[in-house]
Amino acid sequence: MYDYLIIGNGIAGLSATEEIRNRDESATILIVSDEKPSTYWRTRLSDLISKDFEEDEIYVKKQPWYSEKKIEERLETKVEKLIPEKNIAILENGEEIEYGKALIATGARAFVPPITNIDSKGVFAIRTVDDLRNFKEYVSDKKEVVVIGGGILGLEAAFSAKKLGLDITVIESFDYLLARQLDRDLSGKLEDKLNEIGIKTITGKNTQEILTKDSEVSGIKLEDGTEISADAIMVQAGVRSNIKMAQESGLETDRGVMVDEHLRTANEDIFAAGDCAQIGNFTIGLWTSSQEMGKIAGHNMTGDEESYIQPKPFSTLLLGDIKLFSAGMNSGEGVTEESEEKYGKIYKLFKKDDSYVGGILWGDIKYQTDVKNIVFNGKDIAETKLGTEIFGK
Repeated sequence: MYDYLIIGNGIAGLSATEEIRNRDESATILIVSDEKPSTYWRTRLSDLISKDFEEDEIYVKKQPWYSEKKIEERLETKVEKLIPEKNIAILENGEEIEYGKALIATGARAFVPPITNIDSKGVFAIRTVDDLRNFKEYVSDKKEVVVIGGGILGLEAAFSAKKLGLDITVIESFDYLLARQLDRDLSGKLEDKLNEIGIKTITGKNTQEILTKDSEVSGIKLEDGTEISADAIMVQAGVRSNIKMAQESGLETDRGVMVDEHLRTANEDIFAAGDCAQIGNFTIGLWTSSQEMGKIAGHNMTGDEESYIQPKPFSTLLLGDIKLFSAGMNSGEGVTEESEEKYGKIYKLFKKDDSYVGGILWGDIKYQTDVKNIVFNGKDIAETKLGTEIFGK
């Protein structure tokens, strides 16, 4: 019998564990994860494509933290399902574990589009340390890599892979890169910058087929018939919540595991947090959000009733000399404030009705707190350094 069972050791699971231990020094806590390593910095995976590393370098908490905190881990172990009415978890090997409270923090998996031959040797979706190692080993004697997906993660992975000396082509199905973060003008500027550093970009095109030779990747074919040679494919097309275990347990699911604002499922002893959790219509696949959700879930599992407030959308992209920050809505709203480009720096604010709804910083991101305050908190632009120093308010 464990007081607390944490299923999944991503940042949500670890944050919940840490919060539970901070609030309850004597409780028994078990983390069960089907991954091999302890919790690691998943956000570093793209950067590590071009770097050598030792596994313990990327752990969020290293031993002896777990033993000092009396937190038990069972790695490479899968929970098949929960029996909510009995507070029992059944492992894949049939073993039963009794718990007081359980947290489902099973995270998400990479979304792999239904492209012809997508299962061919040489296609990778990097979501775990094992995925990363397998990719690096495979491309060690290769030359050309195609990245399917031109979002933040796709561009970070492409930039890192370029450092290995690989020829990189990014395919984005939308009309322009980072459509959620940038307007068309700055997206075009980003594309030019990527092309300058040797990353080819193709936008507004869907991949129809993975081309193969002797069952290994040899290229891709786009829907318009264009063929591009490639020795390997990296898929960065988003994620999907891991909800199978919750479904097997009879819990309510949609795109994620349904929870209320306290991150509790319909069963009072079962919570969910992180990439696998869904509040209302939203699942949020962000590291910082998962960390916060885990902390609040841990708080509430020990008897509190703290609410999780959905975060406001903002993004940062740092690729060598390319630096940009984006917050809120940045397309279709019309630019209200825009500085002239000076020394490669651009500042934009977008307005709808009488309110600022979005902003972009290009080349200089030190005003990001100001942008968030203006866009998300309604702060008067004249009361910020961005307003006084850049826009002369």
